[in-house]
Amino acid sequence: MRHTIAFQATGFEAGPVDVQIDVPEGEEGPEPEQIPSAIIAFLGGPSVQATAFISRQDAENVMGAFTQAESMRGQMPPEAASWEPEPTVMPASMLFGVNIESLVGAAVTPPHVQDDGQIVPHWTVGLQDADGSSIQVAVSDALSVTVIRALADITNGTLAPSDELDAGAPADGDADVEEDTEV
Repeated sequence: MRHTIAFQATGFEAGPVDVQIDVPEGEEGPEPEQIPSAIIAFLGGPSVQATAFISRQDAENVMGAFTQAESMRGQMPPEAASWEPEPTVMPASMLFGVNIESLVGAAVTPPHVQDDGQIVPHWTVGLQDADGSSIQVAVSDALSVTVIRALADITNGTLAPSDELDAGAPADGDADVEEDTEV
């Protein structure tokens, strides 16, 4: 089933992963640069996150998309340059997470002014899964720099482990945990 999820990113994390792929005897496996080597997470506030497993080749392709998009960026009014994301607010007990296990496409759209005069003051990063589902994340200029640096580290194989990022836990560490609760 195809779905599109969109939100504004308030944070970003990346961490290395060690993926082992079992290749049946007599078949060729993927090239080493195509095997996921990192997990990236876009955070949309304390209770929303989208994660994607990403290979070195994928990271290089997404960096290339940022480079191509930068040249299409138009002159932005000063008020658009200061755009900041709004966190997605959900009830305290709810967490919403989406995971792209098999990244097959990525697109980046720069901040721009549309033909009708409407301002799009943020970067949009789109990630597509093998089933056609996609995640579209609005990213500020400042956060885009963090994303690009992490992608460069993934591409170069120099991404250091993050203490906060775990494939099964909230990436920003904001999960509510009650300790010593009396009954």
